[in-house]
Amino acid sequence: IFSTSDVVLLLASTAFVINDLINFRNNMVSELFVLADQIGINSKAGLEFDDSKTAAQNLAALKANTHIIVAHIFSVNGNSFASYYRENNAQDSFALNPKIEEYYDNNPKIEQSIGNPYFFHDDYVEIFKKITKDKGKLLGTVYIRSDLEAFNQHLLRAATIVVVIFLVSLLLAFLLASKLQRTITVPINNLLRAMQEVSKHRNYTLRVQKISDDELGSLADGFNNMLNQIENRDIELTVYREHLQEVVAERTEELTKRNAELAEARDQALAANKAKSAFLANMSHELRTPLNGILGYTQIFNRDKNLTSQQQEGIHIIQRSGEYLLTLISDILDLSKIEAGKIELYPSDFHLEQFLKDIADLFAMRAAQKSIGFIYEFSKRLPEGVHADEKRLRQILINLLSNAIKFTQKGQVRLKVDYYNNKTYFKIEDTGIGIAESDLEKIFLPFQQTGDVTYRSEGTGLGLSITKNLVEMMGSQLRVESTLGQGSTFWMELDLPPATTNLLPETTTKLVVTGYQIPIEIKIDCYKILIIDDRFENRLILSSFLMPLGFEVLEVSSGQEALTKIREFSPHLIITDLMMPEMDGLETTRHIRTIPEFKNVPIIAASASVFEHHYQESLKAGCNDFLAKPIREEALLEKLGIYLKLNWVYEQPKLQEEPPPIADSTSVAVIPSSEQATTLHEYALLGDIDNILAYIEQLELTHPELAVFSNQVRELADNFDLERLRILTKNFMEEN
Repeated sequence: IFSTSDVVLLLASTAFVINDLINFRNNMVSELFVLADQIGINSKAGLEFDDSKTAAQNLAALKANTHIIVAHIFSVNGNSFASYYRENNAQDSFALNPKIEEYYDNNPKIEQSIGNPYFFHDDYVEIFKKITKDKGKLLGTVYIRSDLEAFNQHLLRAATIVVVIFLVSLLLAFLLASKLQRTITVPINNLLRAMQEVSKHRNYTLRVQKISDDELGSLADGFNNMLNQIENRDIELTVYREHLQEVVAERTEELTKRNAELAEARDQALAANKAKSAFLANMSHELRTPLNGILGYTQIFNRDKNLTSQQQEGIHIIQRSGEYLLTLISDILDLSKIEAGKIELYPSDFHLEQFLKDIADLFAMRAAQKSIGFIYEFSKRLPEGVHADEKRLRQILINLLSNAIKFTQKGQVRLKVDYYNNKTYFKIEDTGIGIAESDLEKIFLPFQQTGDVTYRSEGTGLGLSITKNLVEMMGSQLRVESTLGQGSTFWMELDLPPATTNLLPETTTKLVVTGYQIPIEIKIDCYKILIIDDRFENRLILSSFLMPLGFEVLEVSSGQEALTKIREFSPHLIITDLMMPEMDGLETTRHIRTIPEFKNVPIIAASASVFEHHYQESLKAGCNDFLAKPIREEALLEKLGIYLKLNWVYEQPKLQEEPPPIADSTSVAVIPSSEQATTLHEYALLGDIDNILAYIEQLELTHPELAVFSNQVRELADNFDLERLRILTKNFMEEN
């Protein structure tokens, strides 16, 4: 405020002085023009009659004005007519006979002037006043030069007055501003200190003292009101925070309790799962161990050509029973894999067209039995062979087609297979009862059956669930569209890579290995094999397999015994059990690998524990491969051939013997029914030897008149001749 007052006062004073000086200067010029005009009037007669003396006397009257420095009266031609000088010696500083042009030359702006001009210089002012007659005829010009002493004195006096007034006003303004400032700044400073205190210490109980009822008082009231609201809010927040802490504490306690319960439930579930896994592993091991002896000796006895047909039949029964029991064990393990999500696919090359034709033939017969149509369309674009899991793909199609035929009472079922964009497209359509829209999601759930209750008892409700999982494992989605009462359509697109091998017909003659040939570059008489197993019957089975083929075998019952005798025996290959007392097969393998001369000797783990982690543990310990018990002769010979690089010697078949002919209606006294032939054909397509043999046993008991047919099927099943078995059952399906 004080500074503003100073500036305003200074500007006002300056304006006053400037205005006064301008007025003073104008008055001074006006007075000079009055003098010049008077002199001009008095000097007209002298100019007209060339009386310079009278003109000089008129100029002499200027002595009364001490500020006049010099004055001239110029004739009409510009020559000096009369002159006046303030000081007697001042004439020396001017020209002797001055002309008006000389004075004009000192003022460049003279030509721009109109009328009677005047000019200010640093220390004087000069005017030019024209002398005219009544009719405006120019007689001459009066020139007067005056100093600026009066102007300077007036300027000094005005400046002194302004300075004095300014200082006095400044003092008064300071006093007034100080009082006014205290009136304004004291409340503002109080408010500022309160704000700083509240901001620094969060003390919302502080209040600002109200000094006046003006705007500053209203500001203080507003600030205090704000503090009241903040204080009330803090009180509410404190109460809410205390309540929230109680709620959080309660919920934390509850969550901790629930977490503890969940952890306990999880531990129980893990323990149960671990116990289940351990139980399955132990059960599998304990069941497979005796089966190794049973199935092992059935394979050994099958090589004996001296057995009677009754003895061979007994051996076949033992083998089938063992195989069936092994299937049950494998199913239990598969169930565990399904629950754990560890189902695996085993792709191989197979002939796609023949595969589809076999399935189509099977369901064409089923459809004919229900008096409905069956149409199959196979695109010519289909590849000849594909690389996929044949068993799982067959299972998918059989499940879908079985459902289609089961739920179709009239009309037809259509199987369409096409190939485009490197994908195989499968589509199954039916004109059956259809599926309600609300049930479309349920049909893929395990143990769920929908539709008419008549059909619900015909299945377990697992078919579509398993099918959907298998399709997803193959990298696709099983989709469905259905209209209740009109039928259903299932379709999928599978990425089935083309087969990489030539698909030649499989030979039906099973060759018997009688020995081996050692490569010429290996200079030994025979191969030595070390068998490590704590069970005598397991060692005996392996010895009975290997010794007739020309192998030298050493049996040991423990890992410690193996380490003691291994250097002396120096085996070319080692077969070791994994689960043995004291030193198990894994530890034994690790010890053998530390012996330099046996660092690279092939070691094959043989165990009735067939879980994946057992296989991985054996490889990690140093084994080269794994054989599952019961050991199959074909698998054992395959491993030996790989690691010892053997050329097997086979028994030469008798030339006069020919494969048994495929039975037909002329060679079988009583032919099976269409349903019986279809059931066996379906099992043959699935490669399910166990169910084929079980079904034949049932036929032998219930239909003894089918003995010829039953023996034919049993012989083909015993020889695993599935191709000829499919042809046989297909013949009877077509015959019916």
